This record gives sequence, structure tokens and C-alpha cells, in this order.
Amino acid sequence: MKDKTILTIAILAIIAIAAVVYIINTMETKPEGVSRETGLTETTIALIDGVGRNITVQLPVNRIVTLNSGITELLYALGAGDKVIGRDANSIFPSQVKAKPVVASSSYDPNVELLLELHPDLVLADDMLFYNQEALSKLEEAKIPVVIDNPTNITRIKPLITNLGRILQAKDKAEEIIAFIEQYEKTIRERVDQIGYRPLVYIEWWAPWQSFAKGSAGNEIIFNAGGLNIAAEIRDPAPVLSPEFVVEKNPDIIIRMAPSEARGNLTAINAVRNEILNRPELQVTKAVKTGKVYIYDPVLFEGLRYPVGLLYWAKCFHPELFADMNPEAIHSQLVKKYFGCELEGVYFYPPP
Repeated sequence: MKDKTILTIAILAIIAIAAVVYIINTMETKPEGVSRETGLTETTIALIDGVGRNITVQLPVNRIVTLNSGITELLYALGAGDKVIGRDANSIFPSQVKAKPVVASSSYDPNVELLLELHPDLVLADDMLFYNQEALSKLEEAKIPVVIDNPTNITRIKPLITNLGRILQAKDKAEEIIAFIEQYEKTIRERVDQIGYRPLVYIEWWAPWQSFAKGSAGNEIIFNAGGLNIAAEIRDPAPVLSPEFVVEKNPDIIIRMAPSEARGNLTAINAVRNEILNRPELQVTKAVKTGKVYIYDPVLFEGLRYPVGLLYWAKCFHPELFADMNPEAIHSQLVKKYFGCELEGVYFYPPP
């Protein structure tokens, strides 16, 4: 009897262990969108967006209006282009998105009535929408979740991709894109850490003498790429500098954002560059004397293209450190991989 009792206990113990192993394995292999705690399919995603708002998104999301070109590119890169039903006027890449109706010129001024007629499950916008509280309130009153984030803010790029991966149930693809970004961030950081000299950089925005300073993404990117912004100590993030200030600082390099009408057009880009090279006040600067004046397309710093822009600037500032890396080739590979097309147009000129 004693032996039979011991045998029974042993069998029960084996069954219990097998049950525990089965439960653990089941929990570890739940498909995305399934809760490990309950085993039930999740119907909502809770997140904090780029302006600190708590947002709840109902799943699945099948109808998306996107009001920012960088966010639009991320949606397509994450395999969700078929979910886009409306866009802003600046969202023109990849080319398939041009077939979607335009419901805003930018995030700031959506045509709310037209947007609501599309019956979206989700609206994605940059932080300009936050400054149009009337439009934002109308969307919220219609019970449409609105996620606001900024793909040109280098501290928000990866959180934005993570949130989109969760919303779209594309976690693996989101992690792949983040790994791509981090790979180049790491390489550039390690090489820049070796330098003992940072060239002085004057960056110009849309208009002459309009620049970036402390607190701006442009200022931080210059530093991360191995340069030193001549306006780094000015507290206004977007100051208008005096010609005297720029000349006194005597920048080694000048970089200028290409205006929207010059994007991709070498003739127009060259005209912008020549204006700077021939600007009377700048003739005495090292940058003009050596021809180190570069024009860049701001799309290089949106979303998944950010590491390409960072590499262009790093190679511009320290060509000897990055002689083995070709930003244009990397950009071309990125566009081919995530958008299935060839890279066209000029994004940085002249090549560093």
C-alpha cells in the first residue's frame, strides 16, 4: 500500500510539472496582441504621445489619417501603407500615398470636416496640431484618437516608432528600424568621441540669418555629428543672428536647409548655395573662402532617415573619420528596402 501511495504521488507530481511547463510555454508564445496575464486578445493600446497626453487606441486600427510626411513614411516602412486613407499636402513619398486624399496642408490646419468624412480609426500628427486646440478638440469630441508626435525631434523618433509598432501590431518591424537607427548612432558616436577638434558650424534655416541654437534639434545634431554650433549658447532655439555675429564667430562650415521649392532639384539647390557663397557679409568667413557651404534636405532628419542625415553631417565635419562610409549609398539601400523604389533627387549638396 505504501509503495502504491508513493507511486501515485510521483505520477501526480509529474503531471503537475508538465502542466506548469505547458502554461509557461503557452505564455511565452502568445501571438502579438494577446495578453500574457489573461490570455485574451487585447482590444486597446494605452500610450503617452510626444506632448505627454495619455491616449487609448482601439484595436485593430485599419483607417489612418496622417498629417506629417515623416510619420507617413514610417507607416509605409512598417507595412501599413494600405491603412492610410488621408494625408497632409507634404506627404508625397512613397509615390503610392499621392493617391490618398489631402485633408490638410500641415498638422496645424486640418480640414476637420473633410477628415471626419473619412471615418478614421486614428489620426497621427506632429506637435503643430497641439497649437490648434480648436481642431484638436473637434477631433477628440468625435471620439477619434489623435496621437501627436514629432519625427524630427531626435529624442522622439524611437518612442514614436515603438508606439506605431504597438498600434499596428508590427513590433518586430519597429524593432528592426530602431536597430538600424541605433547602429549608425553608435558608430558615429564612437568615432566622434575620438576627436580633439570640433569645427565651428553656422546653420541657417529657411531664411538668411535665421538659425538654430540651444534647445533645438539642429543644435543637438550638430554636436552629435562632431561639430560646434556658433549659436550654441543662445537661449532662443530659433534666433535670427546678425551678420556681425556670424562674421565674428567665423564658422569653418555653413549648412543651409533647402527650401521646399528647391527640394530634390539640383539647379534650385545650387542657386541657394551660390547665394550664400556670394553674400557680401560672408566673404571673410573660412567657410566661404574654402567652399565648405552645404545644402541639405530636411527630410534627411525625419523618422527612419535620421541616421542618414546624421552621417551626412558627421562626414561633412570630419571627412577623414568617415571616409569608409557613403551616406548616399546607405540612403539608397534604405529607400529600396523599406519603400521598394530607387532613390531619386538630391538630398545633400555638394557631397562631403
